[in-house]
Amino acid sequence: MPQEARSSTPSTQWSTYKLDTPVQFVKGVGPRLSTIFAKHNIKTVKDLLTFFPRTYEDRSEFVKIAQLRVGQKATLRLKILYTKKIPIRSRPKPLFEAICSDGYQTISLKFFNPYHGIETQFTKNREITVSGVAKINYSHFDHFDHFEMLHPEIIWDQATNINVGRIIPIYIEIENLSNRLLRKILWEAIQKFSSAFTEDLPIEILKKHSLPQLSQAIQMIHFPPQGASIKALSEFKTSAQERIIYEEFFKFEYLVLKQRLNIKKEKAISFCHANGIQTLNAFTNLLPFTLTREQKTAINEIIFDMAKPIPMNRLIQGDVGSGKTVVAFLTASIVLAEGGQVALMAPTEILAEQHFLNAQKLFNGKLNTAFLSGKTPLSERKTLQRRLLSGESMLLIGTHALIQEQIVFKNLNYALIDEQHRFGVEQRRILRNKGIQPGEQSIHPHILILTATPIPRTLALTAYGDLAVTTIKELPPGRSPVITQVIQEKYKNPAYHKIYSELKKGRQVYFIFPLIQESDAEGFTHLKAATTAAETLQKQVFPEFKVGLLHGQLKADEKAIIMEKFKKNEIQVLVSTTVIEVGIDVPNATVMAIEHSERFGLSQLHQLRGRVGRGEYQSYCFLFTLLSTNKNAVDSTISLKRLKVLENNNDGFKIAEEDLEIRGPGEFLGTRQSGALPFRMANLVRDTSILFRSRDDVIDILKKDPELNQLEHLALKKFFTREGNDQFEWLKTS
Repeated sequence: MPQEARSSTPSTQWSTYKLDTPVQFVKGVGPRLSTIFAKHNIKTVKDLLTFFPRTYEDRSEFVKIAQLRVGQKATLRLKILYTKKIPIRSRPKPLFEAICSDGYQTISLKFFNPYHGIETQFTKNREITVSGVAKINYSHFDHFDHFEMLHPEIIWDQATNINVGRIIPIYIEIENLSNRLLRKILWEAIQKFSSAFTEDLPIEILKKHSLPQLSQAIQMIHFPPQGASIKALSEFKTSAQERIIYEEFFKFEYLVLKQRLNIKKEKAISFCHANGIQTLNAFTNLLPFTLTREQKTAINEIIFDMAKPIPMNRLIQGDVGSGKTVVAFLTASIVLAEGGQVALMAPTEILAEQHFLNAQKLFNGKLNTAFLSGKTPLSERKTLQRRLLSGESMLLIGTHALIQEQIVFKNLNYALIDEQHRFGVEQRRILRNKGIQPGEQSIHPHILILTATPIPRTLALTAYGDLAVTTIKELPPGRSPVITQVIQEKYKNPAYHKIYSELKKGRQVYFIFPLIQESDAEGFTHLKAATTAAETLQKQVFPEFKVGLLHGQLKADEKAIIMEKFKKNEIQVLVSTTVIEVGIDVPNATVMAIEHSERFGLSQLHQLRGRVGRGEYQSYCFLFTLLSTNKNAVDSTISLKRLKVLENNNDGFKIAEEDLEIRGPGEFLGTRQSGALPFRMANLVRDTSILFRSRDDVIDILKKDPELNQLEHLALKKFFTREGNDQFEWLKTS
């Protein structure tokens, strides 16, 4: 080893070419730029080299000024003729303009915020290469310099070919760091460090799918070789890109499927014997309605799992109003009949209390249930704790209060988690751990997770890959679809007339707003807020009806009082934020009016719409939007197209697929998990076929060598030992 490689100076880290070298030691970075990189979570050379382009630009051909097309990006070789500064009254700096020629025609290059010393670079007769979007300056249309480019990228060094004469990568914007400088830094890093990438994937996998080596793939992604297809690169269809996508999916799928395999090694109490099934049938007969075919199928799948001496770990997903909770209650009755205890944890007190009341109502009080929340009096809490410790078979329904340290179960055999994406990983784990009974071999509880947010299949295979999935799409008979309309601001009057007529019939209405209070923050000043809207609706719009206000800043008992009044029709118009998104059940409510609907995700809007149409009356959902009138709104065409999906569709699963494509997985995973899967390049919508391919390969390996002890799998095992488990820990579901 050379002498310098053994020293501890920064040059040592450079010479050893390690991927964990701090990014500041890459040529061209230094302390200042490394601070900027760190803000984007780029701290090491590996972080830098896996900061992949968002798209590509073809600069392999140079054009003449005469060939320019307005609005299209082009690359030209030019000679500077002269420059000038033009004062602009509204700006502190004068506009800098360079008139250049390609030998036949001229073009103007303009810089509205020129950097210090720009005139020293734009010297007469200097040859440069420029890349930018061509425009026409109509004020000089008949003048020789009617073509112009605003803030084009300038390549000064004609000997350097990483920015021109080829397909170049385009990265997301990083403040104070141009794409041109970023490409130069990446070029330096690749020359020094790309060979340091080691292979984690088995060689036979690479051969099977004709995938390149990782180091080669990294180089080809950042600097595509001559002859590469701009179309394939832009669509992420090259072999190099597929190599990265495949590896990301493969490593993730190994972890989630291994988690499922580990669960199968655990022990649980077997349920669903004769006594439990008889009780299930008896409680089914108490219901005031007949179960749908898919509800019966879901119950059978749960029975099949819980009859085994290994813990069930199942996700039951169903559209709004499909009857998931009834399935949970009925299967809970089996466990109670056979001497076990059950807990149902809901994310809000309103939803938890509603589950408790529904359980009592549906089964005429014969299902032994109890309720626990943060406001449960201490005396009741102590009584409840004694009942739990005695081993009494009960279904305890509650909020986060269930996972408090003083709440101890004697035999929690079945844990139900409603809308689990609203809980953190640790909260779910605590509830599960309350059911673990220590011994020679620990006994684990069966787990059933419920969600009213339909999850696209690709996402279920990734974020929830360690769960078996039950789907209920069928709605109970007699429910008519909610009529949905997207309504721009200037066409609101007919909708308000319809709302008024529903109120006159004795029906009730929800009004949903994105903000509680009006905001002066940038991008929010035009948004209506619930507090001011409630006052306006009461005094000016619906003065003869009672308007109530509900939002997340109210205390739990205040929310409960308002909801109780709404349920009793003592409040006819409920103004709210999205606190009522899940679980509120008022059959008499027939209108859901949502202001600034473009601010919400499709699945969230679908959830809100699901609060109406729960009774015998035809219901309506009005999606009000400012898109056509507000210049600050997001692109009108795209957003209106999104909203039209809801107008034309009541199928939550189709809506979920659209939402995944538009907004990404964060809509389904919840804000607590940052809305991001740990993928730098893989995309669940675009790369579905690669996801399924990698999953099949993982299943094959888990069958043959689940612990990765075979020689060809040792590199992969080292990866998981070194960093893989930590990288994906937060996505485990239990």
